[in-house]
This record gives sequence, C-alpha cells and structure tokens, in this order.
Amino acid sequence: MRAALLLLLLAAPAAANPLDAFGFGARSIALGGAVTASVDDFSANYYNPAALASFDDLRMELGYLAVQPTLTLNDGDLDVDAPRGFQGGLSLPGRLFGHRVGVSLGLYLPDERITRVRALPQAQPRFELFDNRPQRIVITSGFAFEIVEDVYVGAALTYLSNTGGVLDIQGTVHLTDAERTKLTSAVDVDLAAIRYPSAGVLWAPERGLQLGATFRDEFSLALDLDVRVTGQVVSGANETVVVPDGKFILSSINHNLFSPRQVVAGAAWRARDWLVGLDVAWLQWSRFPSPTARVGIELALDPFKFDVPTPDPPEDPDFHDIVVPRVGAEYRVIDGPRFGLTARAGYFYEPSPAPDQPGRTNYVDSDKHGASAGVGLRFSEWTEVFPKPILLDLAAQGVFLHSRRYVKDDPADPIGDYVAEGHTVGAAATLSFLF
Repeated sequence: MRAALLLLLLAAPAAANPLDAFGFGARSIALGGAVTASVDDFSANYYNPAALASFDDLRMELGYLAVQPTLTLNDGDLDVDAPRGFQGGLSLPGRLFGHRVGVSLGLYLPDERITRVRALPQAQPRFELFDNRPQRIVITSGFAFEIVEDVYVGAALTYLSNTGGVLDIQGTVHLTDAERTKLTSAVDVDLAAIRYPSAGVLWAPERGLQLGATFRDEFSLALDLDVRVTGQVVSGANETVVVPDGKFILSSINHNLFSPRQVVAGAAWRARDWLVGLDVAWLQWSRFPSPTARVGIELALDPFKFDVPTPDPPEDPDFHDIVVPRVGAEYRVIDGPRFGLTARAGYFYEPSPAPDQPGRTNYVDSDKHGASAGVGLRFSEWTEVFPKPILLDLAAQGVFLHSRRYVKDDPADPIGDYVAEGHTVGAAATLSFLF
C-alpha cells in the first residue's frame, strides 16, 4: 500500500494559486480585482500590503468562497473539482514613532482538503490553470508603514511547504516461492517550509486620484520522491543466493503548484459617492516549468545484465508572458446614519499563456473574460455590543473561456483533435467587524 501511494505521487499538474484564479475577499472580487490602489480590507495581504497602514480600525473578517466550474472537451465535462473554502483575516493598525503602521494575517482554507497532488502524464488533457489550482491552503502575513502623509509601503509573506520523501524496502526476494519472500519497508517524508514575498507601495489621499503598485514573486513547490529496493534474490529449497546485492532505485522530481512572478500597477479615482479603479498586471508565465515528473530508474542484479530504458524527459510547456487588464467601480447608493448600501461591478480579460498543443502535450487553456458584481451593506449603531459599523460584502463572478480548437500534427495521435471551452460561476461573502 505504501508503495502504491508513493507511486501515485510521482507526477502532478502544476498551476497557480487560488487567489490568482478566483480572487480574495468579496469586495475585491466584486470589483474584478482592480483594487491595487483602493483595497481596504484583509485582502490587502494579497492585492497590496502597503494599504494595511492606511486602515483606521482593527478589522476581524470572516468569509466564504464557492465556485462551480463547467469545463469541457468536445462537450464532455471533465468534472474539475468545485473550489469552496473559508476566506478571512485579522488586521491591526497602529502608530510607531508618529507614523501609521499596520499588520495583518490572511487565510484561505479549502473546506475539503488543504492540498492535493495528482498523477497525470503530459499527454492527458487537463485545464492546466484550473485543474489543481484551488487545492491548497494559503496563509499570508503582511506589514506596512507610512513614509510621509498618504504614502505607504508594505510587504507580505506567503507560507507553503516543499515535499521530499523516500520509500525504503529491504530484504530477501524468493524467486520460486513468494511466501518465503521477506521484505521490510520504511517511509521518510520531509515537509520543508518555504516562503515567497510580495511588496507594495500606495499613495492614497482621501479624495481624488490614488496610485498603487504591487510585486509578487514566483514560487514552485518541489515534489521529490524516491523508491529504493535493496537486498538479495534467492532460489530453491535451500535458498541459494542468485543475486547477492540487488537494487532497484526509482527517483522522481517535479514542480507542483507554480505561480508566476507578477507586477501590477493600479489607479483609483474617488469623487463623492463614486470610486473607479483600473489595474494592469504583467505575469511571467514564460518561466512555467513542466508539471510532468522527471523520472530516473536504476536496476542492478549482478551477475545478470539488464538494460532499463530511461523514460523520455517531459517537453517544455513553452508558455508565454501575459498582460491582464482589470477595471472596477462602486457607487454609494445609500449613506444613512444606520444603514448604507454600495453597488459594485468589475471586469477583467486574461489572455491564455498556453500555446497550441500539436504534439504530445495537452496543457489546455483559453482566453478568459471575467465579469463580477456585488453589494456592500453597512449596519451602524444597531447594537451596543459593536459600537462601530458591521459590514457585509456580497459578490458574484463569472469567468468565461473562449472556445479553442486543438489540432494535432499526427493524425494517429491517441488523443486526437478536440475543442476546449467552459465557464466558472462563483459567489463570495465577507462579514467584517470593526473595533
């Protein structure tokens, strides 16, 4: 069983993180993610950590995200998992040496599993940017401070872990009597913590133009697994030694859960009851490594000689960099002493970084249009327990993939030509308590 479980992990698809795919926090999702210059809640840990120092109140925020994908090949649904999970955070503003500062912790926790690794060969068609994308926990922590009035800088860290493991099997293999084979096994797995940084800068006067920029570094989780079988091979009733010192070693390493380096520039305009935001992001998908495992095999059964063919190395995915524009707007509909209502909408266009797939690989993707809408509700002075406003943000989002036809160079290709298309629909809610 241990060997089967380990072998199941020898290859895994790589994809970006769930915050890139579906957003973080209901308000930011409703605005299409165009919040680099105007984020005002826990999602600043992702969108622009510099904004944490601009907060006036301690914020405790609890939320939930649910997404239902429908992604098809030749009209057949691939049954991609539906991402669902908790989103929330705690943000604490303050002052240090007369300057505003802020610290925060943000969390995305899937409600079914905290991570997933799947074994898929490069020839198996899969929606590369969705298949394994939401199946992991995300923990971010940020810190920001005010340089001069209305100008803030900040940084954040996101925490993940690399996985390394060895299945070690030792003993005696009996050629003619399997019942007399004696093997012992041990599993050693190492989870090494890694961190990847992000940083931001924000100029945010109370009214008028606001400007922001964010840098997010790339990351790629390594999955390094080995199977080692050593011992002797015997035969006959007297257990005559046929192979005194045999060994079989299978090694595998692949890059799992890749997220590209990103640079985002954003602007927002505040005027009376309106806010309009625009973001432009550059994503360095050209560094996307092959998600297929590189496998090495070594077999030694002296005095017998065997030639074990080495599996072909995976092909370069040959992804390319992309530029993603986003726009969002909100309008304060009601601003009463006890109740407020804000309407929001957003849009983004994400071109596909994946090339055509005429050969052995089948990394499926397509250009995407994302449209979102939502409302923000404010409840003030409704209870003495919470003297400051309670905020409820609601959002809905749809992401629509262009229909894309893939044509193979080889008419005898086992996969053949196919058409990829689909969409995802999702909803998010965030409840914020101010203190």
